[in-house]
Amino acid sequence: MFLTLALWLLAPATAHAQDRIVALSPEKGPTGGGTVVSIEVEGGVVLGPLRVEFGGRLADVLRRTGLSTLEAVAPPGVPGPAPVQVVNELWGTATSPAVFTYLPPPPRLVRLDPPAVPVGTEGLVLSIEGEHFAATSSLRVGETQVPVTVVSQKRLQARIPAPLLSRAWTLEVRVTDAALGGGTSNGLSLSVTNPVPEVTAIEAPPLLAPASGATAITVRGRGFRPESLVSLAGTAVTTRFQTGEELTALIPPALLAKAGDLPVTVVTPGPGGGASNAVDLAVRAPFPGRYLAFTSNRRGGRNHVYLLDREAGRLDPLEEANSTNGNDGYPSISADGRFIVFQSDRNRGQADVFLFDRETRRLDPLPELNHPTAFDGFPHISADGRFIVFESDRLNGRPKIFLFDTQTRARSELGQANEATADDGLAAISN
Repeated sequence: MFLTLALWLLAPATAHAQDRIVALSPEKGPTGGGTVVSIEVEGGVVLGPLRVEFGGRLADVLRRTGLSTLEAVAPPGVPGPAPVQVVNELWGTATSPAVFTYLPPPPRLVRLDPPAVPVGTEGLVLSIEGEHFAATSSLRVGETQVPVTVVSQKRLQARIPAPLLSRAWTLEVRVTDAALGGGTSNGLSLSVTNPVPEVTAIEAPPLLAPASGATAITVRGRGFRPESLVSLAGTAVTTRFQTGEELTALIPPALLAKAGDLPVTVVTPGPGGGASNAVDLAVRAPFPGRYLAFTSNRRGGRNHVYLLDREAGRLDPLEEANSTNGNDGYPSISADGRFIVFQSDRNRGQADVFLFDRETRRLDPLPELNHPTAFDGFPHISADGRFIVFESDRLNGRPKIFLFDTQTRARSELGQANEATADDGLAAISN
């Protein structure tokens, strides 16, 4: 009778003393179970054997932590909400259910097929292999949300937009399942790779050492990209992208300081890319006294100007410069053999100065230099081809020395050289 009285004293005071769970912490956990859940019961936890059920599944571990709290380890479950109840096996009472949500495992990525594609690829269908994929899975490639097809719980497919593949870079691929807070997967890298460049030809003027300025070249080949750089002997130079098969570049004079072979490559940065094959550019030492300009009357007895390239062994008759009905003579040539200045009487027998550009094959009659009625002749050109010094009798009929700047087209009398009562002429000029 004493035992019965003790049990009656320990029984719930009312029918509602243990009918509600006040709090679960945490309220969510993985489907694999193992989450330690703190349970607070309204009115306290009475004596007697207890059990905790999660969606009808018995918690494996249970311990009391206070007068109104206990801890239970959630058993494995299925994704979604599960009712949680505390049952007193002695009195046969149970709390009203609280809700614990089982979260699906986050997606996990194992492999991309293909893991890398060439830049400019179109119509790429990417296969994503992994696990824990669902109909609610979504795909992000880089910062772009991409529609995805769920083939199975272990495979997704997606068509990658062409703009994402228009340049070389590395895109991180992740899968997210927002349903029930499923979470985000690990990331895998999709590489958009540049092609390895190939050089097939180089177009360049004759390269002489040392050079006085930058020299433009054209590099032809395949697999060039806007970010490709032309490199000479390992030094990147200023490069301009023209097409996937053509680049232009400027060789600084420092790289043309001495004669020899300059290996030319094209380097494209990654992903992919790399260095092309090398093609050599020959930089030659100048041929001493290569160009010779002279006068000859070999054609019909009239004087004409000729140019001999001693290195090539080739005579240039300068047909675009010489006149058919006059005499041309007294040539002077620039150091590189490009410009030839000479005297000609083709205009009604009056001596005038003319300038011929061998590179463009154009003749300049120098209207700013020549006088309409005076003698202008005996010209000499500076080594760089900029200045022409010549003799003219335009001042009171006496020969005087004048200077002409081919860049500014300005003519001036050299008053410091001339003397008013003397004849001054037959001048030469340096750089």
